[in-house]
Amino acid sequence: MFSSHPVVNQLTALLLAHGLTDIVACPGSRNAPLLHNFREAGLTLHPATDERSAAFVALGIVLATERPAAVCVTSGSALLATLPAVAEAYYRQLPLLVVSADRPAAWIGQLDGQTLPQSGALLPYCPTRALSEGEDETSRWTNNRLINEALLSLHDFGGGPAHLNVHLAEPLFQFSEQALPEERKIERIRPEASHPLPASLVQDIARARLPMLLIGQYDRGDLRAEVEALDREGKMLVVPEIISDVRGSFRMNVFDALDGDDSPHLPDLVVQIGGNFVHKRFKQLLRRSDCRVVRIGLDRELPDTFCRLAVQVSASPVAALRQLVCELPARHPGVEQSLRFYRTACRPYCLPDPAALPPMERVLLRLRQNLSKLAEPYALHLANSSAVRAAAHVFPSGEGGPILGNRGTNGIEGSLSVAVGYALKMWGLSLVVTGDLSFFYDANALWNTRLPANLRILLLNNHGGAIFHRLPGLEASPALPEYIAAGGQPYTAQGIADTFRLGYTAATHESLTDRQLRDWLAPADRAQLLEVSLPIHT
Repeated sequence: MFSSHPVVNQLTALLLAHGLTDIVACPGSRNAPLLHNFREAGLTLHPATDERSAAFVALGIVLATERPAAVCVTSGSALLATLPAVAEAYYRQLPLLVVSADRPAAWIGQLDGQTLPQSGALLPYCPTRALSEGEDETSRWTNNRLINEALLSLHDFGGGPAHLNVHLAEPLFQFSEQALPEERKIERIRPEASHPLPASLVQDIARARLPMLLIGQYDRGDLRAEVEALDREGKMLVVPEIISDVRGSFRMNVFDALDGDDSPHLPDLVVQIGGNFVHKRFKQLLRRSDCRVVRIGLDRELPDTFCRLAVQVSASPVAALRQLVCELPARHPGVEQSLRFYRTACRPYCLPDPAALPPMERVLLRLRQNLSKLAEPYALHLANSSAVRAAAHVFPSGEGGPILGNRGTNGIEGSLSVAVGYALKMWGLSLVVTGDLSFFYDANALWNTRLPANLRILLLNNHGGAIFHRLPGLEASPALPEYIAAGGQPYTAQGIADTFRLGYTAATHESLTDRQLRDWLAPADRAQLLEVSLPIHT
């Protein structure tokens, strides 16, 4: 039996019609009719108690399935807690639907519990589409249109978040309807050009002294064939971020080998794809250079990352790169010359000397070596901030499984929660490498009655935010250790592992063995946490 609230039944029917099947369910009374209906309709519910974590769990499901997923929350501040994940979804173009239950608007500001303005709460990242309780034909038509509009908007500009706010009045817990209504499903056709780049632009790229393809964070995993062809045939110099999920000519940190801004191995034309970049030096070099930047992507805004944007092409990156593979000449002389230079410069980064690496990088190199022997598939999640920067020095882009990270807004929240959501929808291992601040901040990700057994957490504990100790000039501040870097008090994760029933192993960076890493990676009946203690500030 379904809810007696028509709007709840409309929403349930349209979720089914649009194929959205995964919903992270947060506890509450006002959203109880929604959760009841979703379960009755056969949608897959994933329980999570902390709303901030739950929204990131839904993002993990989006990444694993490459389909939209939803988080359903009750009224009041529960909705506000989803905002960090919504911002992350906006900047990474991920289709996250937030469904919030709401109380009658007349009680806003009347000191009634869990009542606050919910429409517009997730701006500027997505608008609210408010659904009414009315049962007349106009209300039903309006709700149908708004639900369709929200679900279609999940795919706008390549993907993004949407918010449906469902006003529900008491009585809430009446379930009298035997069937869901027949609802109109609206389709949207998005035609895509097979050759989106004008011939003049392709010629500009071909005639450049050194055309370079820069790929920032990219979660879709659909660029590999085209990128590898451009690299293999010497048509462009391909430089991907570690979290771009593609292989390239070399890794981005070889820019550190350049002496100055006038190097002939800096590009004069850059094709930019994807989101954020972890590495800083190349951005500083390009901002001081005279290169022209061509940005390709389904962007809502006008990203001018390198302050040199000349052309923005609003098109699918896959179609554009496929066109470049077909139309650019092979063995570009400038590309060939710079390839020879960078291969020499890249050697220390491709074959790092373990003795010369800091402790965190040494641990990650050991992890990389053990992952190379792993038979089953895996995804590697890198938390902000030290973990992703350290991994960039020892993990080649595109090696092994996908490498993911919450770099849409570059915050520390949600790294563990995304890995949990990803693990819920994959049959291989979902590995997360995290520092202590990111881990403890997101520990509620483990507050999950269905925590997947294929989750593996590598906690690199250096007792504070080590990244802050590397910022020039900040060492002069007496506020650094305790207030800025949140250090001074050592914490261990053993109590958290016991609370949430994780397998737990402790080691130091000096005592860590390959046997411990192999045991941590091995199949188990519950999630596993390996805590490695590092020297403070490393």
